[in-house]
Amino acid sequence: MNAVARWREFERLLVGRGLGWGLRYTPAQIRYVRSVEHPQGADLEHLLPADYRAFVAEVGYPVLNYGGDIEGFAFLPPEAMAALSVNQCGPEQSVDQCDPDFAFPRPAKDQPTRCLHALFASWDLPDYAGYSFGPAGDEDKIAVWIGYDGAPQDVAGTFTEWLDAEMDLHEQHIAEFDDAKVAELRMAYDKAVDEPRMAGVGPDDSYHLLGYALGGSYDQAAYTAEDLDLFWVGPGVCGGDHGVYGLIDGSGTWRIPYGTRFRAVRPFRDGVAEVIVASKGTSDTGPWTRIRPDGSIVRG
Repeated sequence: MNAVARWREFERLLVGRGLGWGLRYTPAQIRYVRSVEHPQGADLEHLLPADYRAFVAEVGYPVLNYGGDIEGFAFLPPEAMAALSVNQCGPEQSVDQCDPDFAFPRPAKDQPTRCLHALFASWDLPDYAGYSFGPAGDEDKIAVWIGYDGAPQDVAGTFTEWLDAEMDLHEQHIAEFDDAKVAELRMAYDKAVDEPRMAGVGPDDSYHLLGYALGGSYDQAAYTAEDLDLFWVGPGVCGGDHGVYGLIDGSGTWRIPYGTRFRAVRPFRDGVAEVIVASKGTSDTGPWTRIRPDGSIVRG
């Protein structure tokens, strides 16, 4: 059975057991800040196997979290894969992810940095625990690696083999639930809705995928192609001059030079972005100023 069919089978089981609320899908267009060390982004194409490509093209980027004593996972959409991995300091860039021998990609200022591994799903982004694609044995073979503490450590087979094993694990776990357990899990979900600061199940972003994004949401509207060609670039989390940003486009042209001081930035939408200019009259909560891609202010 291919990966898409296997997933659809699991979806039906989840819904049939009354656990459909534990599955969401992250929009493919969630936006993230690039690292100034890798302003041109990441080259991941050589790491993404055909069965994975077919899966996300058909299914999307699932977020599985129905609670209980077994971990779910969140698939990372494209910009998160390219611009987000996590170590003990907080969210960093996938272009800084090491391989099992602790070799790191070489930063490239004038072109996308060629990655050694590609984080594609995680069950704990803050501690960088999840699954990545990387070479295994024969350099032409791409496998799923299980990663802990910031480094890939164990091979879990092809993407289809990994997904099948994950589905087997969850199906066996769900088979042990009686109606009372399902009701208990739903109550925990509803409590998370009412108390979004709680860690756990529900739409409180327990995997932190949305929390590290530039204001993304599960139900956000689509961006235009022109907006998707504009990328905010910022400092690394574990060092650098915080509050400094620049804006680069897909051709590698700096539209706003790196070094501009903003307390916060939001993605461009319909050619306009909101920023908090770093000055004595602003705080981390605002006021927000609307700007064009050249940095000029939109009046009115």
